[in-house]
Amino acid sequence: MSRATLKDYEAIVNAMNGYIEGNIVGKGEVMKSTFHKDAIMYGYTNDGKLSEGSIQNLYDLIDTLGPSKDLQYRIDVLDVAVTVAVVRVILEGPGVEYADYHTLLKVDGEWKVISKVFHQY
Repeated sequence: MSRATLKDYEAIVNAMNGYIEGNIVGKGEVMKSTFHKDAIMYGYTNDGKLSEGSIQNLYDLIDTLGPSKDLQYRIDVLDVAVTVAVVRVILEGPGVEYADYHTLLKVDGEWKVISKVFHQY
């Protein structure tokens, strides 16, 4: 088994930056660099409804919500195993509070989110 290096952790955090920036500027297109083209997303919204399906649903939602300039966030790399990683992202801002868990895969040398599960408070 290979140990993850600091370089791996930095690359994973850098991969998540598109997701964060897309949330801040309110543009789904900005966050596309973070996700694999076939990524999926599942989670519960604050009204108890299950959101499920293609990551395109996230892009569309972000486009309708608009910018969240006061968004605060925390990125925690929970585990790395050579070509797979799990990342927790906490998002907090006016009217926004999420716990996200992202599963990443190293594809052609780049970290990409394959799946996102979340809970909206």
